[in-house]
Amino acid sequence: MVGLPGFEPGTSCTPSKRASQAALQPDFSSLHPHIPQPTFRYATLPYMDPSHPPGTRVHSLLGATLLAGILAGLGAIGFHFIANHFDEVLFAWAAERPLFVIGIPTLGLFGIGLWLHFSPETRLGGVREVLEVLHRRGPDSGKVGLVRLLNVIASGLVLAVGGSVGPEGPMVQLGAVAGSQAGQLFGLSGRHLRTLVRAGTAAGVAAAFRSPAGGVLLVLEIFGAKLDRDLAAIATAAGLGYLLRTTLLGDAYPFRPTLPQNSLPTLTLLTAVPLMGLLAAPAGHLFISMFRAMPRLFPQSVPLWARVTLGGLIVGILGVWFPQVLSAGYPTILAGLHGQFTVTLFVVLLLLKMFATSVTFGSGAVGGLFAPTLVMGSLFGGAFGFGLHAIWPEAAPQPELFVLLGMIVMFGSIVKGYLSGLLMIADMSGCYHQLLLPGIIAGGISYLVSWQLHDTSVFGLTLNNSGDTMENDESCPRPAQ
Repeated sequence: MVGLPGFEPGTSCTPSKRASQAALQPDFSSLHPHIPQPTFRYATLPYMDPSHPPGTRVHSLLGATLLAGILAGLGAIGFHFIANHFDEVLFAWAAERPLFVIGIPTLGLFGIGLWLHFSPETRLGGVREVLEVLHRRGPDSGKVGLVRLLNVIASGLVLAVGGSVGPEGPMVQLGAVAGSQAGQLFGLSGRHLRTLVRAGTAAGVAAAFRSPAGGVLLVLEIFGAKLDRDLAAIATAAGLGYLLRTTLLGDAYPFRPTLPQNSLPTLTLLTAVPLMGLLAAPAGHLFISMFRAMPRLFPQSVPLWARVTLGGLIVGILGVWFPQVLSAGYPTILAGLHGQFTVTLFVVLLLLKMFATSVTFGSGAVGGLFAPTLVMGSLFGGAFGFGLHAIWPEAAPQPELFVLLGMIVMFGSIVKGYLSGLLMIADMSGCYHQLLLPGIIAGGISYLVSWQLHDTSVFGLTLNNSGDTMENDESCPRPAQ
């Protein structure tokens, strides 16, 4: 490559090329002896490197992105059959047999506890570990990737036997593994490989939540993605993961209300909605405090398998009288949307779901926390909305809308995902117009106040002085995902 007159070649040129270019450049100093000659340098661009022909990195990034989205979408489908299908079959069979309702979580978590006891490395997986991988600036592979896949399977089994966990945390992990492996297969490294880890994570969340926009925003809010050109790869993978899941399983709107929803009255937006956001922050604070304190009730001197079994026994006993607290709890959300609970039962189930989730994780089991958070949010929103409807019907003419709004405000309070929670629930319900404005108001208030009440999220994430999400707090229980 020959440089332009008056320009010094850039660093991408070899010494011989620099010498030849210098010889080709004319000297204008004799024409203007008193004017110093400019010494500009070329900008070094990726496509100027001879070892990377034009378009090579773009092609590799595109191919890896497509593969990561496809793998994450297929992984979500496989996880659905491992966890949700087995869970439905087991508890449908045991519904009329109370002892079996106790026995399934107890014996199931006993077996999983043995697995985790003799393979402790499989306990590590989910949101925290993905964050650590990104912080170390190098995704893992090989044996470590296999261990993380085993963690996903273990999490699915915990969900299948009634543990109060969700599928989304394992799907974060599975998506990250898919992105890492896809990136390495296409020869990517450094920043591009970290982008693929985030792309796989977004695809996993999009497939699990059926929300591509929510998956992208969650990666922005929690996993350190930036509003730059890498976001195109992340969004593309998220869209593919969502498309595969919904095309093959056909469950694009799991939380769609039975009746069409209308927008909330203006007076409600100015009064009740901000109040709901204020109340959601201490409710989320209560769960985080319970979640972080629960491991102290399971002495570390007791073997892990015994602790996990005891946790399963406690959850199973609760499930005899309140089966709504078992497993991920999506049927509980639907029951709330259909108005099947009284205000008192909403409150009781909210407290019991907090307790069951804390016991499951505090005993040492593994799984995801997003789904239990959504269940808690729906119960909180149901208590608020149906309670408001009872005392002021004009303010809440359709109280089931508050069930959806409750999930948004609690997701912001507990997970610290403000905009991602808003878009996820809007995607999962199809109520975009009805939820966006109250979700922005109540979710923003809940999110801001929650940081004042508790300076970490349920995953142990903190904020720095600029308001960006920072490293994990190691005091947060390790099994949380």
